[in-house]
Amino acid sequence: MVWILRKCVWWVPGFTSAAYEPQLRALDERLRSGEPFVAHSTRHLIIAHR
Repeated sequence: MVWILRKCVWWVPGFTSAAYEPQLRALDERLRSGEPFVAHSTRHLIIAHR
């Protein structure tokens, strides 16, 4: 998670692992307990003409 969030800076502007440490640790606990990780994404293609 940390790697992808650091590489895709537009997903969470200003992301640092230190700033999100409590959330990352909670996510780690959930994943280790076997709970699945579900993420949703929306993409838009905008074609503009003048």
